[in-house]
Amino acid sequence: MQQVLFSWDNVVAGNGMSLSITGMSIVFVALIMISVYIALLPSIAALLNRIVPPSAHHHGPVAKAPAPAVKSGPSEAEIVAAAVAYLHKNKG
Repeated sequence: MQQVLFSWDNVVAGNGMSLSITGMSIVFVALIMISVYIALLPSIAALLNRIVPPSAHHHGPVAKAPAPAVKSGPSEAEIVAAAVAYLHKNKG
């Protein structure tokens, strides 16, 4: 069985250091560009709101919240509690 040898000589011979530095630089620059975009996003949104005002944005109809119904009698939870109390008191 062959033994696999790992050494820095193989990395240097295959231009591994320059390749890894180039890859890390590309990722670093991409992350900086994403951070700058996120930081500038509020000002970009404000600029777009000046160009296209928010009132011109098309949204579907806004549903109004229904008014809560007013009940005059006991709630379902109170009825269940009363039934359980009655059964507990009169168990034989």
